[in-house]
Amino acid sequence: MEIRKQALEKLEHFCLNHLAKYSSTRNFDFGPEQRENTSVLSKYITHRVVDEIEVLKSSYSKFSYAKIEKFIQEVMWRTYWKGWLEMRPKVWQDYNKDLLELKKETKKNYLDAINAQTNVEPFNDWALELKQTGYLHNHARMWFASVWIFTLNLPWQLGADFFLKNLLDGDAASNTLSWRWVAGLHTQGKHYVAAEWNINKFSKKKYKNLKLNETAIAKYETTIYETYPIAFDTTTNDQSLFLIHNLDSNFIQQNQTQSNHYGVMDFTSILQKQAYSENVINFKKNINNELKNLIKEKFNSEIYIDSLENLQKVIKEKNIKQVILPYLNVGYENDFIQSIKKEVNITYSVRDYDRYCWQFATKGFFKFKEQIPKVLAKFLT
Repeated sequence: MEIRKQALEKLEHFCLNHLAKYSSTRNFDFGPEQRENTSVLSKYITHRVVDEIEVLKSSYSKFSYAKIEKFIQEVMWRTYWKGWLEMRPKVWQDYNKDLLELKKETKKNYLDAINAQTNVEPFNDWALELKQTGYLHNHARMWFASVWIFTLNLPWQLGADFFLKNLLDGDAASNTLSWRWVAGLHTQGKHYVAAEWNINKFSKKKYKNLKLNETAIAKYETTIYETYPIAFDTTTNDQSLFLIHNLDSNFIQQNQTQSNHYGVMDFTSILQKQAYSENVINFKKNINNELKNLIKEKFNSEIYIDSLENLQKVIKEKNIKQVILPYLNVGYENDFIQSIKKEVNITYSVRDYDRYCWQFATKGFFKFKEQIPKVLAKFLT
């Protein structure tokens, strides 16, 4: 896979040349032309072109844990967010209900925000960069979300939606929960307020006379989201069809699978209905094309599923009793699969890494962080 080769080369280059300085330079946004202080691997990790264990192994093989602790924590944040949301799926459900209501009335200040026409200059710069490149530095994402919520007084749900549809590394869990954290909802009362001095200290471009709400109070909600244990499926190999997808692109390369048939699951139409950007759709299509080649080379299969009707046709032709997919986390792709489970026997195959790590995501990240040495010992030795 060309995209995987590219990702592995970027990982190796970053670990050899920039990882040692990551902790001291990671908060600086030097602009899209100069990203050496960050790995810029997130779009690959989101789609598991390279997975978390590969990233951790590569970094850990070069330096001690103490030297690269911050980088390892950033990788583990994504794992934490996924586990946390898997145990509280109603957060995602409520978010989407809110979006449906909010989108019934399009307001001018919302259109100004997504079209980079506000009176906050750096915000406009970030909005344009996001739409053009599909990426923002993590610090800029925090500033953007804070300005969106507390200065422009826009609903956090609309901002999260704007990010998810435009980020090449868009991930339902990391995105939704990060926006909730900035607003003060993830950790009740603990919000993030962007300040002019902070933006100018860590940005390449300096901004004058920013009119920001730097005294904003945290958002509040009355809903209490209970934690539910994750029910992992039991899969069988008898007359099974294994469908790889682009949210876990290297599953087959990293895990033993013994199905009768193999194919690729394409969620493009689902994401197009949700109005994902052309940048994001094209990136995912490129991964799908490489997955098609992989399945052809490895299993001599040309099964390609892009609709329920297509899936049902293959099931009938091949006499399939069970369809198996790499585990799909909370998100639009999973919503689609859940909606067709009454018509198709579908199960998820979960990685050992996910099964082990998610059990520690019951509370805040700092509790989860205490378990990181255990995770490293289990999967890197």
